[in-house]
Amino acid sequence: MIGTAAELPGPLMPSFGILGFFLMVNVALFIGALISIARTRNHTTGSQVVWALIVFALPVIGALTWFLIGRRSKNTAALKQ
Repeated sequence: MIGTAAELPGPLMPSFGILGFFLMVNVALFIGALISIARTRNHTTGSQVVWALIVFALPVIGALTWFLIGRRSKNTAALKQ
């Protein structure tokens, strides 16, 4: 017997709910932080590697720390001189 759309076992794309939303935000933040670290010209290669390791070790906290502190660390030091 041919079923209608209402009789199908589930939607074609699953609903992840609020946890899925936070997962997607976390992945976007993680990838954005790594791209930002790779593209920065304010840090040496060594410090870029350290920041990338921090983001890999602590994905959420490391990425937030990069965006809040790391991107400005060299700029604020240059402005204070």
